[in-house]
Amino acid sequence: MADGKWIEGLTAKTPLTEAARRVLGVRLALVRDALPRAVREADRDPEHVHQLRVGARRADAALRIFGPCLPKKAYKEARKQLRRLRRAAGAARDWDVFLIDLDEWRAARPEREQPGLDFLLGYGHGLRSAAQAELESAADEERNRLDALVNETGEAVRPPHDLVGDGVLPDLGRPLLAGLASGLEWAASGDLDDYARLHQVRIAGKRLRYAMEVFADAFPAPFREELYPRVEEVQEVLGRANDSHVAEGRLEALRGRLKAAAPAEWKRVRAGVEALLRFHRRRLPQARKRFLQWWEQWGKTGAPALRELLGGVTDSRAPAHSHSSRADAG
Repeated sequence: MADGKWIEGLTAKTPLTEAARRVLGVRLALVRDALPRAVREADRDPEHVHQLRVGARRADAALRIFGPCLPKKAYKEARKQLRRLRRAAGAARDWDVFLIDLDEWRAARPEREQPGLDFLLGYGHGLRSAAQAELESAADEERNRLDALVNETGEAVRPPHDLVGDGVLPDLGRPLLAGLASGLEWAASGDLDDYARLHQVRIAGKRLRYAMEVFADAFPAPFREELYPRVEEVQEVLGRANDSHVAEGRLEALRGRLKAAAPAEWKRVRAGVEALLRFHRRRLPQARKRFLQWWEQWGKTGAPALRELLGGVTDSRAPAHSHSSRADAG
């Protein structure tokens, strides 16, 4: 696929070092190729920034997955180089989502709310422009180093010293995926009325999803054709919850500033701002309810099917290898 979701040419018999070079090359090249479009064509199509953000996340996930095949220095340098691009693209994308949601939602709103919604459009576009400037600054620093990153990371790949098995792709995939599935189960066992906990579920699910993309052709067809779409589905649900959580925080902060610093302006825009705030507050529990429905079904059928495809592996090997004790969630 054009977005680099799937990695062609991998099988259950692919040597691990060959797989590492292939996956890292594809994932890092996608970031390199997406960067110019995200900088130059973001006004024409916000999808370009989205592709950069997702590409950088997938590249970081690939580095975490194949960390055992990289020297510590190469691993840390590669993740560091990606980090600023990923965060800058993330900030720009968050404002794109806010503006897209707002533009769609405002069309059916009553006249008395329109001044506030117009104000929010202007406010959002101003901060989106600032986020684009930060992305362009990050791109200026990193674009000339991305070719070197692609080549040098591939050249640094070596066999991991602690791998159990014949050194083929499933030898890494089985324990790693089992650990990621366990991480999702642990995250979902907490109080999901607490958004911070739901956010941890989203991160755990995202890590499982990105790893499943890498190992899709190393396991029987139901892994990719049946289980992966289910994990992808819940990411969309939790993504909407995250969008509303981010928007709610921004709107609450803006409301507080306007009340204190510009009470006359607040009176003019209040109806629209508070209407949008109520919308996002309603959408959060709706997304939580949909996740709980998904989780019940996953526990009955999805998780057992995944364990079976992994051969019953229960190894709790950490999803992030020993080079990093705490993963970047951005």
